[in-house]
Amino acid sequence: MIYTITLNPAIDHIVLTTKKVQLGVTNYYNDEYKVVGGKGINAAVILNNLGAQVQAVGIMGENNKKIFTDKFQEIKLSTNFIYNPGSTRVNYKIKHLASHQETELNGMGFTAEPEIVQEFLKTLAAKLIPGDIVVTTGSVAVGIDSTIYEAIGKIVNEQQATLICDATNDLLKNALKAHPFLIKPNLEEICSTLGVEFKPNFDFAEIKKLIQNLKELGAQNILLSMGSEGSIFFGQDNTNFKVGVAQGELVNSVGAGDSMLAGFVYGIDQKFSIKKSLQYAAASGAATAFTEWLADKNAITSLVDKIQVNEI
Repeated sequence: MIYTITLNPAIDHIVLTTKKVQLGVTNYYNDEYKVVGGKGINAAVILNNLGAQVQAVGIMGENNKKIFTDKFQEIKLSTNFIYNPGSTRVNYKIKHLASHQETELNGMGFTAEPEIVQEFLKTLAAKLIPGDIVVTTGSVAVGIDSTIYEAIGKIVNEQQATLICDATNDLLKNALKAHPFLIKPNLEEICSTLGVEFKPNFDFAEIKKLIQNLKELGAQNILLSMGSEGSIFFGQDNTNFKVGVAQGELVNSVGAGDSMLAGFVYGIDQKFSIKKSLQYAAASGAATAFTEWLADKNAITSLVDKIQVNEI
């Protein structure tokens, strides 16, 4: 079983407008819609679409859970969330259609109660069996300590499962102590985590040095996300692969990184080779970027063979 963990879910309220938003006056918009989110939830949806055995778990607010539970039921996604008093955060994303600019107002949401966090950890520990995969992703709600992914990693290791982490800063630093099988940062996130000044033009030798620092801190494999330039996989056996991108029209980049991670996890779960797993990773990320929400299986599989993966 694959478990994707979301400790700070979100409801994205998308507002579409043809007019620029002005402060201090009444503004009107053209259309709106809501989508449920959270990096672990996004990854679970992709894995579910691919047919993997997956369950989305975590903590969410009691007050506005219905939009989540309705969606999970609609898409037949297995879940086991623990409900905390209060509301899950709502993020307002105002999209200006003419300029393609987006303004975000992100909410804070509930404050996690200590007993709820402990209940979640106990529930997770009781679920896991050897061979399971646990995916820890994204930020955590107010009230949850930055050592939470390290604590989860300890449980995962004790149960002989596999830990995968997609986080930044202290969350990632602490998670590295549990020696995750895979992390998926970009260069800016690596620099932030390591306390190194970011620059847009690192050469490959400099990148390898940063990667080595992450490995020394505990990462086994690193999938470096490089946006439109694809990604680079740095393996624990010191083999490196450059992963290309699929060609298509960008519709919505939200969830593309989560989809990329899910595609790789799917490959590992299916015992694919690293190369094929990387093809699924890139195909999943691209397929989501080419659609309005999260990609379905047909969209992903149609791109897999178009992804170039070369050892470097």
